[in-house]
Formats: sequence, C-alpha cells, structure tokens
Amino acid sequence: MKLKKYLLTILLLAGTSAYAGDVSVNMPGISVNANQNTGSNANVSVKAPGTSVTAVQSNGGGKQAERADVLRMTGNDMSKSTQCNGQPVYIQGNGNQISLTGSCPQVRVNGNENQVTVAQLGKVQVVGNDNQVKWAQALNGQEPQVQTSGNDNQIIRR
Repeated sequence: MKLKKYLLTILLLAGTSAYAGDVSVNMPGISVNANQNTGSNANVSVKAPGTSVTAVQSNGGGKQAERADVLRMTGNDMSKSTQCNGQPVYIQGNGNQISLTGSCPQVRVNGNENQVTVAQLGKVQVVGNDNQVKWAQALNGQEPQVQTSGNDNQIIRR
C-alpha cells in the first residue's frame, strides 16, 4: 500500500512538470527519467519517510544527486553558527568560520582557510588547503573517520 502511495506521489510530481519534456516512471526500484527536448534543466524530487532525494540534470549532461536534507553553506568569509540536528553538513568556500552544534554525522569542507568547530562528529572529509576542523566529541564514542586532500589541513580534538 505504501509503495502505491509513493508511486502516485511520483506520478503527480511528474505530471506537474510535463512541460520540461517526457517523463517516465519505471518499476521495480522506482526510477524517474526526464527526456529533455526543450533545452531547460530537469529537476526530479522523490521523498519517502526517512529519505529525501533530489536529482538535477543540467544541459551539459552533468548529473548531480544528493540527499535533500544536507545542510549546505556556500560562500566566502562567512561567520556562522548553526545546529546540525543529525543532518550531514557541506561547507564550500574560503576563509569561513563555522560553528556546528549538536550531532553532525558527516561534515564535508571544500575550500581553503576555513575554521570549523563541531560539537559531535561522526566523519569528516576536507578538500583544500589550510583548513582546520576542531571537534569536541565523537559520535558513538568512537574516533571520527577522517579523509583529507590538500596541504596543511588539521582535524583535531579540542
């Protein structure tokens, strides 16, 4: 019954965006395809309890798909404090000072010279140079998983 409800929701969403091209829904595993003939971007959202996915296809053929409940912060020289609320966090930019409170299962930092403090951290990925991520407590009592790429990045317990 739940599958029929979500399929109906997808069909309704597809029907509302038919102006963007042909839309088809395939079973099993439910996939939504948009055939673009108009030159505009195709956007498809599928939401179910506990899961939310947004997919975007641009004219250049590049595809992007990610969870819609990701907390995104994009910009340069920002000073911001926010609560994770169990959401993954993606920070992109340079020279930012970000403070994250609450439970942060995953933090991704892409840029240079960012200063990030995290109350509770599950895993962290840092791409860029001279970034610093300080964490106070690891989720589930374990050390956070760490991935870094670049030069002079620091991930340390504060």
